[in-house]
Amino acid sequence: MELFHGSRARFTEFDTSFKGTGEAGTIDAIWFTNNFAGARNHARYKCRNGDSPLVYQCNLSERALLADFSKPLSEQPRVAELLHRHLPVGISTSLSQGREWYGLAQPHYQNFKGKMLYTGNRGVNSEESIELFRTCGLHGVYDWEGAWTDSYLHGPSIIIFDLSVLDGLTCCDA
Repeated sequence: MELFHGSRARFTEFDTSFKGTGEAGTIDAIWFTNNFAGARNHARYKCRNGDSPLVYQCNLSERALLADFSKPLSEQPRVAELLHRHLPVGISTSLSQGREWYGLAQPHYQNFKGKMLYTGNRGVNSEESIELFRTCGLHGVYDWEGAWTDSYLHGPSIIIFDLSVLDGLTCCDA
């Protein structure tokens, strides 16, 4: 799969330590789309730093394993197997097989008069989700934003948090 990343910064390799320097973001991942036009639009209209807009293109390695938020977990047997095997039991037992399986939640407990009381499930934030997915052996997520993807991208947002699955980085003017 070809991936495209719009930026106004020149670099020779992706680095998650620069998160949030182009548009926003607090997650340890690099954002991509699956088409040149979306990356170009991002570089031209969303990036905040002042250099010329650029589009980076790379390939996703054959060995890359992405969770796909646009598909039910039941259609991703390898991803489902890894999640059920490696997620904490309190999270893995709450996974649904349906289309919105990725809303991870974990049990929350509170100390009350010296006793631990279960107070319900707490949603797992983006940073925690990525760390959990990474622990499970996943390399990224296809359609990370789902219906919330900005229309200027002309396609899904794809995040990669294991950069070792990216090959053949090239750059051109947007």
